[in-house]
Amino acid sequence: MTPPPNSISSRNVAVIGAGAAGLVAARELRREGHTVTAYERQKQVGGLWVYTPNVEPDSLSIDPDRTIVHSSIYQSLRTNLPRECMGYSDFPFVTRPDDESRDPRRYPDHREVMRYLQDFAKEFEIEEMIRFETEILRVEPAAENSREWRVQFRSSNGVSGEDIFDAVVVCNGHFTEPRLAHIPGIESWRGKQIHSHNYRVPDPFKDQVVIVIGNQSSGSDISRDIATLAKEVHIAAKSDAYEKESSIYSNLHIHPTIDRVYSDGSVVFQDGKVVFADAIVHCTGYKYCFPFLETDGYVTVEDNRVGPLYKHVFPPALAPGLSFIGLPSMALQFFMFEIQSKWVASVLSGRVKLPSEDKMMEDVIAFYAKLKSLGIPKRFTHFLTDPQWTPMFEKLKPHEAVLISQTEYFNWIAEQCGCSSIERWREEQYNIAIKKDEDTFRDDWDDDDQLIEEAYRDFAKFKPTKVAVIGAGAAGLVAARELRRENHSVVVFERDSKVGGLWVYTPNSEPDPLSLDPNRTIVHSSVYDSLRTNLPRECMGYRDFPFVPRPGDDESRDQRRYPSHREVLAYLEDFAREFKLVEMVRFKTEVVLVEPEGQKWKVQSKNSDGISKDEIFDAVVVCNGHYTEPRVAHVPGIDSWPGKQIHSHNYRVPDQFKDQVVVVIGNFASGADISRDITGVAKEVHIASRSNPSKTYSKLPGSNNLWLHSMIESVHEDGSIVFQNGKVVQADTIVHCTGYKYHFPFLNTNGYITVEDNCVGPLYKHVFPPALAPGLSFIGLPWMTLQFFMFELQSKWVAAALSGRVTLPSEDKMMEDVTAYYAKREAYGQPKRYTHRLGGGQVEYLNWIAEQIGAPPGEQWRYQEIDGGYYRLATQSDTFRDKWDDDHLIVEAYEDFLRQKLISSLPSQLLES
Repeated sequence: MTPPPNSISSRNVAVIGAGAAGLVAARELRREGHTVTAYERQKQVGGLWVYTPNVEPDSLSIDPDRTIVHSSIYQSLRTNLPRECMGYSDFPFVTRPDDESRDPRRYPDHREVMRYLQDFAKEFEIEEMIRFETEILRVEPAAENSREWRVQFRSSNGVSGEDIFDAVVVCNGHFTEPRLAHIPGIESWRGKQIHSHNYRVPDPFKDQVVIVIGNQSSGSDISRDIATLAKEVHIAAKSDAYEKESSIYSNLHIHPTIDRVYSDGSVVFQDGKVVFADAIVHCTGYKYCFPFLETDGYVTVEDNRVGPLYKHVFPPALAPGLSFIGLPSMALQFFMFEIQSKWVASVLSGRVKLPSEDKMMEDVIAFYAKLKSLGIPKRFTHFLTDPQWTPMFEKLKPHEAVLISQTEYFNWIAEQCGCSSIERWREEQYNIAIKKDEDTFRDDWDDDDQLIEEAYRDFAKFKPTKVAVIGAGAAGLVAARELRRENHSVVVFERDSKVGGLWVYTPNSEPDPLSLDPNRTIVHSSVYDSLRTNLPRECMGYRDFPFVPRPGDDESRDQRRYPSHREVLAYLEDFAREFKLVEMVRFKTEVVLVEPEGQKWKVQSKNSDGISKDEIFDAVVVCNGHYTEPRVAHVPGIDSWPGKQIHSHNYRVPDQFKDQVVVVIGNFASGADISRDITGVAKEVHIASRSNPSKTYSKLPGSNNLWLHSMIESVHEDGSIVFQNGKVVQADTIVHCTGYKYHFPFLNTNGYITVEDNCVGPLYKHVFPPALAPGLSFIGLPWMTLQFFMFELQSKWVAAALSGRVTLPSEDKMMEDVTAYYAKREAYGQPKRYTHRLGGGQVEYLNWIAEQIGAPPGEQWRYQEIDGGYYRLATQSDTFRDKWDDDHLIVEAYEDFLRQKLISSLPSQLLES
């Protein structure tokens, strides 16, 4: 079945850099459903915030062959903005009073920013996407007229390689390649020169006379740092046309710009003042530099203008395959990185459309023309802050400020990608901070306390939601991962001693073979020893962790296309290990009660020692599966029938049926399997199938003792079984392969959720009870579908709804939808017990959820494989696992995995074919 047209797609994206821009870009790209590889030349996250005492041997960083040190952080550096307004919107940069090693100051030092970025990377599991100690050598279009990009790299051991991507997002920062001031006479000036890039501590300037060129952030800081040891410090600042002294440092003087310098060591300022200096420190900023980027001239850097770029992000001729995050300066950097990243991610998925190339170029040309008409030099192209706060733009009129207003820029991007723009308090804090007193602003601020309170009220919204996940099977594991990715705090309750849920095999079965006794000892596994999957492994797995044989798998692994249950369990264990999920699981812990507690949920659990515990959660996600509570067929006369009965839940091996006549009720997955498993030892096996016409009677191929009948009409005291086709069989045993009931014995919702004839409801889209959403949700109820893929999509939806990133309809609207769904099924004559049966409706359902969360729809090969798999199951149930006719879909699947870098190479058998 071909899915309906959908423009949303998943891309394989390279992110260059794992600093503040690269980290949030990676997160937003993955949130949008893209596959991300981030390259970072250092061995840790943080980018420019990674401090090192090392500096470059060339103190001005002019020598192109120098050993480059990428950090520009000096030891005393503290932030220029209050921490509240610095952080990402949904991960506030707040104090950590529980950790004494952290810097609690409102304007903390660089180490605290670094710790914040490390916290962010850990919280959102970003490091798993990063290749550390890997330098990018070249980024270029993969081929002429190609939409793909070639990324060449070299790892720390000197090994080079290349990857092909659908898109590249450049986040390499712009604080590595210094800009130097042009000073007449500097070639013959005898003193020492250094760029702030190579400044770390003031010790080299003890008792010296030092000139600092520049009075923006680093110039202001470094001049005051040096003033603690130097004889005199003189700042040459474009914005001040007179000499003045610092209010705190008596040896710190501020001048207008330098007129020229002389070989005798003198420095002459434009106001005529002369100073004999020992050193000049250039705090003159940096150049945008992309030495790895080859675009055939489409993107150039001219006088620090990177262009042409649409809104500082997309080069029109190469969009959306190439983009830049973080170019604008004089702005709220982390917030800008985040909102630009959301835009790039949504454009790459197709959820947001860019204008045509011509329209984007028109916009760029108009922007450049406006800058020129206002006399703004090219080097200020990427300045965002309002000119009224920026001294170099003093000549602009107030109405011209909006040209480069960061607020307008942020609002525009937010509108494009449908996200929230800058908060009022954040904007106000920034505006107050940039009008600072350079000497005291970090420790003596004059913000309105109301702004700080407003910020923390906003932050309360982003307190991680505490979520309980019931079950650590295939649904619970991916739910835990997606919830944690969305920054929720997750506890998974699992009654078994390991992950895997229903896929954990045990030879034990229940003492009551029909599992009717409510006081029985419950065995939760329903897996029989011979079980193999009903679907090809390619379409079974989670989207970003394919269920395929992997290099390094030991010989015990089952590489067949339809592998055994042991291989599925091994896959789930691999998944849990890869994404570090086990640390969230409380094993051997049974959930006894889940019920509302005000606006939250009480979860009562009991561990293997019998110790009970009550906890409060913000939300509960039910992932307990539905293969534990058997449904038993109603057969007239069964109460007096003398033979043995067993439900497939308690079937493990066929040995007990040796030389018997066995009737198997049900011919779907387990019925087809178990009947054939038993034929190897039984005298006769007869399948009773409700879906067959009443006259059905045939001997099935592949076995000489297997017959297919219509339904059972009645059974009798003499052991006979009468089928609707009139045939009579004297049987020893009936095996009920009749499915399971949805069962939530722990759940108390005061009647909001009921289970009636296997219809769990009311549930909006099989997931959310309207009256209790989003605090209660269910993952995995629908059947006749791609289970693991559905678990993943449903989990992403629940996680996004809980974080507020995706909004659910009102309770009334959800109930209207549920009522209409029930009415439609009733009109078609479908029984309640089929409420959660998707079948032919799975494509529409799964793609609908994907659309809600901004993810790509299901792949065509995946849907076609499940359609073909079910068809073969129905028409060639004895051979479908080992004979198939869809090799082309296998190739499509593996090529898709390879394109997304989910596998490293195509299997040899595919290459041979």
